[in-house]
Amino acid sequence: MNNKIYKNTILIAAGGTGGHIFPSLSIINQIQNHLFIIITDKRGEDYFNNFFVKNEINSKIFAHKLSSPSNKLIINKLKSFLQILISIFKSILLIIKYKPDAIIGFGGYPSFAPIVAGKIFNVPSIIHEQNTIIGRANKLLSKISNLSALSFVDTKNIQQIKRSIYTGNPVRKEFYEIGNSNYLLPTKKKFFYILIFGGSLGSTFFSEYLTSVICSLPLAIKKKIKIIQQVRKEDIKLVTKNYKLNGIDAEISSFFEDVSEKFKISHLIITRSGGSSVAEILASNRPVIFIPLPTSLDNHQYENAKFLESNKGCWLIDQTNENINQLKNLIIYLIENPENLVVTSNKIKELANRLERLRDYKTPTEFLSECILKLINDNKKVDHRSC
Repeated sequence: MNNKIYKNTILIAAGGTGGHIFPSLSIINQIQNHLFIIITDKRGEDYFNNFFVKNEINSKIFAHKLSSPSNKLIINKLKSFLQILISIFKSILLIIKYKPDAIIGFGGYPSFAPIVAGKIFNVPSIIHEQNTIIGRANKLLSKISNLSALSFVDTKNIQQIKRSIYTGNPVRKEFYEIGNSNYLLPTKKKFFYILIFGGSLGSTFFSEYLTSVICSLPLAIKKKIKIIQQVRKEDIKLVTKNYKLNGIDAEISSFFEDVSEKFKISHLIITRSGGSSVAEILASNRPVIFIPLPTSLDNHQYENAKFLESNKGCWLIDQTNENINQLKNLIIYLIENPENLVVTSNKIKELANRLERLRDYKTPTEFLSECILKLINDNKKVDHRSC
């Protein structure tokens, strides 16, 4: 931690997946001149460490060991509840030591204990929900937090929430910059770029099934495409081999540090529909085929994608449905009829503009950052008004 002067102390709590981590990093990057106390799990610790190493921001990171209490085995449930109690105790000690001015929870089980501990000390808090269906932890926390910040205008199961506001889902500024430029199709002499990624933790389905779909495309199409694909480390060799055997130009990696640059050059994106992925599409206006994770809690990934599909801003393929077999034909159709990609990009931009008006023409990162700082200032004035 460096010796810069900071204005406030803000406790950030987030689970270890990209859907929870990336929005929090966007906010931290937006309001850098504060001390940030981070509570996450072991997976999230690496994300935050990598971020703070590259940025001169005052921070302290604490990884709590947590597991899901939804496990069916009683012994695992008891273990999870014990871990939560320990996390609450540790959070209390951190609050006593660092005296945060506000606590912001970005979802996942690491968010639960800090918000509960903060309530004991009357520390104002905000929870951020990334999906169209509010998560179970956030639904409980909404009863004791000052404000629930929503990523979707029609978030479901929020009837009992006392105070909520639509903020959108923060993404890095690079995605907004992509969205400010026009979507352009490739010339005849250049590759048609397809970006494929299965969320922050990768996807076996994408590595196996989707790779085979790409490899089965007609030869004329295989010659004109370039694949940029994120796969799990254990799948890199197999996926690379399959593309090479089929004469397909491909860039394969387990993680892309410059994913926004990949978005920028891509003509079509194929991905899961977690909250962060949907937000990045909205910000960048890139045409996308969503394949929701069928095992996502409350099927929230399908509902996320459905929001864009209902506004004609994406193509939706249900992995558990027979229409998954239509994926190959859809890819061929879009490459041979690229004007549909332009139309869809424009539809996404129209939707993004309508949503922007609801945020007073601010990005989700700007709007939520202002809400956080206003909550802190209002609390210092003992004046709890909505943002």
